[in-house]
Amino acid sequence: MERTLSPASFVFAALLLTLCLLGVSVVAPQNDYYRWQEHNSGTTRKADWIYERLHFDPERIDVALIGTSRTGGGLSGPEIEAAYCKAAGRRIRVANLSLPVTGRNLHYLIAKEAMKTKAPTLTVVELNEVETRLPHYAFVELADAGDILSAPALINLNYFSDIARLPGRQALLWFKSMTGRAAVRQKFDPALYQGHDLDRTQVLPLLDGHVISRDVTIDEATLDAAEAAREDHASTTRLPHFLRPLEYRFSRVYLHKIETLAEKSGGDVAYVYLPAWRAPVMPDRIRTDLAIDRPVIDLGGDIANDPAKWFDATHVNAAGANEQTARFAAELVRLYPDLGDDGC
Repeated sequence: MERTLSPASFVFAALLLTLCLLGVSVVAPQNDYYRWQEHNSGTTRKADWIYERLHFDPERIDVALIGTSRTGGGLSGPEIEAAYCKAAGRRIRVANLSLPVTGRNLHYLIAKEAMKTKAPTLTVVELNEVETRLPHYAFVELADAGDILSAPALINLNYFSDIARLPGRQALLWFKSMTGRAAVRQKFDPALYQGHDLDRTQVLPLLDGHVISRDVTIDEATLDAAEAAREDHASTTRLPHFLRPLEYRFSRVYLHKIETLAEKSGGDVAYVYLPAWRAPVMPDRIRTDLAIDRPVIDLGGDIANDPAKWFDATHVNAAGANEQTARFAAELVRLYPDLGDDGC
């Protein structure tokens, strides 16, 4: 006589199988270096260099810069080092660990990796005129299984989809690790390493081999039209008033995690406001919504209305990066004059 499962039994069996697969996937061995090679932004890549800088480069990191492409193209680590040395007489090492697209969960992952391996004296996290409510799409590519499973579920639009993708991701990484099929290279090669002071403020290399120069200018009308077309250029509340504390809870959770990790590693956290075109002032609500009580290095002001300094409506060009870098270095000396070592 043929036996059939009741609907309840089928659901229970399916759930049990899913949990078993998830459990096996969490403990499946894999190469972390391979995992950090899995991400690119579609046009360029940098996550693999971040892993190499943190794990294979003996140079320390005094200042870690964490943010989006605004940080990547707007602050030059080597120039900050040189300006700091000239003004303070001290040698520091600055690492620009930014990746394109906003997402505080990704900022946490990078900060966690940096603090685990290099324990920066100061970690500087990017702020903009608008705070995103969205997780970073690459979190599920770069995070370890523990961080995916322990991510905050409340007001996290990617929580369940990330968990659903985890078993498949783990299985694929296990296979690639066992067969040596890394996305870029099987093992670290010093000859191919881009150096401790990777700087993308002047040019941006693309995946197809082309290199984009940032030494360009855009006319004011084009910048204004692009700014007006931005879907996120105005920060409006989307939840009812009584749920307002939840609106930016996701970002607050991860920024608090970064600050806690820094304290445990003996470091400090500060923030930097990087403006967009026509956004010279950081809105007061950003501090409030994110519960920020740490120093904020404000790089807004006249630069936000000077078309000679912009690559597009949200990114400065090479000249703008030079200006932002000089201002950032000066503020770094003022706020943190004892970083690094004596002498240059």
